[in-house]
Amino acid sequence: MRISKSFLWLSGLVACLVLIASSTGLFLKSIYARETMSWTVQAYGQDIANIVAAVALFIAVYFVSKGSVKAFLVWIGVLIALIYPYIIYAFDIHFNSLFLMYVAIVGLSFYTLLGSMIRINLNSLQPSFSATTKARPVGVFLLLVALLFSFLWLSEDIPALLTGKIPQSVTESGLLTSPVHVLDLGLYLPAMIITAILLWRRKLLGYILAIPLLVFNILTGIGIVAAQFAASSKGLAASLGVELFIAVMVVVSLLLSVLILREVK
Repeated sequence: MRISKSFLWLSGLVACLVLIASSTGLFLKSIYARETMSWTVQAYGQDIANIVAAVALFIAVYFVSKGSVKAFLVWIGVLIALIYPYIIYAFDIHFNSLFLMYVAIVGLSFYTLLGSMIRINLNSLQPSFSATTKARPVGVFLLLVALLFSFLWLSEDIPALLTGKIPQSVTESGLLTSPVHVLDLGLYLPAMIITAILLWRRKLLGYILAIPLLVFNILTGIGIVAAQFAASSKGLAASLGVELFIAVMVVVSLLLSVLILREVK
């Protein structure tokens, strides 16, 4: 398969911008100077994950340029995993010198992804998945992840709504609402549930979405674990249970990604 060189160059530009923005966030104290400590350590953790994502994007771009379907699936996942945090940076980090870079990363990632998907005949990818045998195990895993995170977020949001109080995570972050809960409950967790159903029914779209969502899990999980370590280094309470749970999710997502990619032609 072939992706337009324009989209590959644009995604390479995205990777460069991400490296600049994340490195600046990590090493220039003024970037997060107006954030609460809780929100700052989460930003630090995400910056680390973003650097990993940028490196992965460079590698994926190279192999996509060679016509690799496997790399194309990873490429989609990395772009999705970059759109997610940079929407949060753009809306929920105080205005700073990187603001337009955040906006550029969101826009370039989204339109690169959209443009490439519009130009591809997805049915032409059907032969690439003819030998895939891991559809249902992956579907079950994605469903479990979606249900667990839905339970975690709703167990905080619903009691707060019933009591008229502000959720603790919102208070600690100093934000008006939780952007993570908005994006997860509104977009990403439903996408995992839908993909799980498609995989159970062995639909082509389910196969195409599985790897990107597993890549999303991996990169998002790295950010959460890194944030926990950053919190510990700043003397904030960090949950060992959260670290272990997310670490397991990352490892299982990575393992399933490798197993599926081995079967993709």
